Order: sequence, then structure tokens, then C-alpha cells
Amino acid sequence: MQKHYVLLMAIIITSLTGCSKNIVSEVTRFHSLPAPNLETIEVIPLDDNLRKSLEFGQYAELVGQYLGRHGYKPPSHSPSQLIARIGYLARPANDGMDSGPRSSVGIGIGSGGRRSSVGVGISIPLGQDKIPQDKIRRLTLEIIQRSDGIKLYEGQVTSRGKENMPLIMPYLVDALFTDFPGENGASNTVKITP
Repeated sequence: MQKHYVLLMAIIITSLTGCSKNIVSEVTRFHSLPAPNLETIEVIPLDDNLRKSLEFGQYAELVGQYLGRHGYKPPSHSPSQLIARIGYLARPANDGMDSGPRSSVGIGIGSGGRRSSVGVGISIPLGQDKIPQDKIRRLTLEIIQRSDGIKLYEGQVTSRGKENMPLIMPYLVDALFTDFPGENGASNTVKITP
């Protein structure tokens, strides 16, 4: 009976730690986007000041790759038919107010011959170490017809976690392009496993 209890606890703890690895994002989309037909599309920033940013260049390339997978192609020698504008931000989840030190609780399972035991431990941080703070990370995408400026697509993906934007951006882009262009006017939760 005790062996079964220990095995059950081990399975529960393993499944709980496995769940925390998913990156959960909320994706919202509005569009009147026709099915892609190899239209050319240029990726530019929502904020013109980012045009020369190396960080933006990396994100634009990633978004461009996903657009290519969905039937669009980059412009060659003439202006593109469509424009994809992207914007992104990361801000503290609680607007910069740190709620102080946090403690963590751990569960341990041990077995010694015919006896099994379960223990609980508490850890309290001491000193001046900064604890990574949760951030709200957001990526927005707009697709516009170059000829008349009509907006065909607005999409936004939001996620919360401790990772900085360069680490999380591939997962935000992946979430945004899951089932692209998506249901018009709907919000969905998308889980990406790194």
C-alpha cells in the first residue's frame, strides 16, 4: 500500500512540474483577410524609431518566416502588396511594485526499505537578492493593403512570465500564427511547449 502511495505522489509531482513548462498565451484576432495567394508582404515596425533596431530586425525576420509558411512572399524589386506592422512590449506584471520576498515550498518523497515517508520543506530567501519579477509580454500584428491603407488583420498575443522578450518572442510568434488567421473576433488560449 505504501509503495503505491509513494508511486502516486511521484506521478503527481512529476505531472505538476511538467505543466509549468508550457508557455500559455492569450491570442485575439480580428480580420477580413482573404486566403493568401502569394501576395508580397513587407514587415515593418509599428514604431518607426525601431526601423534600424537589430532586435526588431530579428523579430521581423521571424514573423516574415511564419508569413511565408502561410502563403505570402517577401517583396523583391517593387513595393509589396501588403504591409505587416509589428509592435511588442514587456512590462512588469504589477507595474513595478515588488511585493517583497517570496518563499517556496517543496515536497519530497523517500523510501528506506519497508518504510516510506513524505516531507515538506520551506525555503525563505535571505539577503538582497532580486527575485525575477513576472512580466506581461505582448506582440501585435497588423496587415494592411498598401494600395489603399485598408486594414485586413489585427492580431495580438499576450503572455505572462519571467522570461525577457528575446527568449519569449519565438513562442509569442508561434502562438499568434497557430491556426492563422484564426476565427474573426475570437480570443483563444494557446499553449506552446518549448
